[in-house]
Amino acid sequence: MARVPHPDEPALVAYVAEHTSATALAVYDATDPDAAGDALRAAAAEICEIRHPDEPEDPLPNWCTVLDEDGVPVLHLDMKDEVAYSALVVRIVLDRLAAAGVDGRLEPRREPTPAFPYDAQADMYTGMESLTELDARGLPPGFPDGFPVPADATLVLAQRVRDGNAEHAAWRSSTGPFTGYLQRLRDFGCAFGAVPRLLTAGGTPGLVRYALWRDGAGGSVTLFNWYVSVVWQPEAEPPASEVEPDGAPDKRPVPTGPAAARELAEFLVPEELVPGIEAVMAMTTAAHALDRFVKAPPDAADRRGKAVVVASRFAPVLGRLSAQQLTILRHTCLMMVGNLASHRRTRPGGMTLVPDEDGHLYDADFREHAQGALEPDLLATFEAGVTLVHSGQMVGEAVTGIRSEPIRPPAHRYAWLFAGLDDGQLATTRDACWRILGS
Repeated sequence: MARVPHPDEPALVAYVAEHTSATALAVYDATDPDAAGDALRAAAAEICEIRHPDEPEDPLPNWCTVLDEDGVPVLHLDMKDEVAYSALVVRIVLDRLAAAGVDGRLEPRREPTPAFPYDAQADMYTGMESLTELDARGLPPGFPDGFPVPADATLVLAQRVRDGNAEHAAWRSSTGPFTGYLQRLRDFGCAFGAVPRLLTAGGTPGLVRYALWRDGAGGSVTLFNWYVSVVWQPEAEPPASEVEPDGAPDKRPVPTGPAAARELAEFLVPEELVPGIEAVMAMTTAAHALDRFVKAPPDAADRRGKAVVVASRFAPVLGRLSAQQLTILRHTCLMMVGNLASHRRTRPGGMTLVPDEDGHLYDADFREHAQGALEPDLLATFEAGVTLVHSGQMVGEAVTGIRSEPIRPPAHRYAWLFAGLDDGQLATTRDACWRILGS
């Protein structure tokens, strides 16, 4: 039977193609929203039957579900940036709606009208959703009674954490940079704590940030340009050490190395995630340093194969590590890559991961190729170095959002990355990477 063209189909296809990893198609004004939801669920099931072009044993979408959002059924889809399937997805949805006799209108989910004049310059955190209503004070409802609202300022952002109870409000001054507001917070009873220097470095010039705490609640306050931003949650830990806020831009020296990474990890994540996040920071830093050995072209007179050239470059640096450290480093990197692949429901591309006699992972295909090109005394350093370079960026990207989260995330959000690894292996990997860097 010929397919009947739909007047909105080209626009819907263009929308899906532009939002392949975050598609949200809603049916508005349906006489029977339940029937519309059932039709979308049938479409979702059919979309999940499409095989991924590179992984035929896996479905095309990474996530495909239907949610009820204030009485409106919405199909959410993440199909891993496979733009070529956009038209097919739209046709499946339209056909299912037509077959079910659903009226109404299929269109991209409408963003709710905010209760404030939105200003993108104040939108600094990830994992947030806008509030559509404020309380009688003109504040997010979780802010405590008597909370000081900045004078001569306009609220330009009100948000809450999607999977938590923290809220964020930001104001823009109409008269210039904020002065005196930190004292008002002090008068309100807030204690102030320092944040790691790495969180104020390299961003907006003149940015000032402090941790906040009052009567078991708190969060942070940030000042930059003509803006002030406050994060608040009903339960918070007091700052490790209180400071007297002066509102001056943070000009502390920017630290590096193990101590800086530990300070940052302890501030950003729950205690149980600290060993893993420390290891990731060390891995990404070391991987970046080693990458130049891989990418640098060989000398014109050097007739050796690339594997031999790279292995000889690695040797002086990775030679600082013991055989056990090299093994644990390789294993930890591959475990995280495997966990990352499992979490995203894809295979670790181009790798065949198998355990050795001691249960430590290695890439069998890579090892077979390397053994044919290298002398045995270079194999372990070459294998560990290449594994670190290839895995460091992927693993680092998996946790990069931690720095832009408004509060410490729940442990389960990142614990999957470290599944199967104990604190000893993570510590060995961390120390090995810093040793590679000479720290």
